[in-house]
Amino acid sequence: MAHFINTKNGKKIVLRNPAEKGKRYARQLKSGRVAETGKALNNTEKAWRGGYLTARQDNADAYNAKRGIKRKKRFRKSN
Repeated sequence: MAHFINTKNGKKIVLRNPAEKGKRYARQLKSGRVAETGKALNNTEKAWRGGYLTARQDNADAYNAKRGIKRKKRFRKSN
C-alpha cells in the first residue's frame, strides 16, 4: 500500500512498496512514458527502471535457489 507523506517544505511525496514500484516501472517501460506527467522516458530513466526490475528478479531467483524452489513457468498467449 502506498503511503502519502507531506515534507516540512509542504511537498507531497508517495512511498510505494517494492511490488507496487516494480509494477509501475514495468508499465512505464512498456509505454515509454511517465503516466503522471506524460513525458517520455530518457535512456537514463529506462536503464534505472530496467535495472531495478532485473535486481528484483535476481533476488527472487537467489531466494528460490537457496530454498530449492523451482521457478514457475509462465505461459504466454500466442497472437
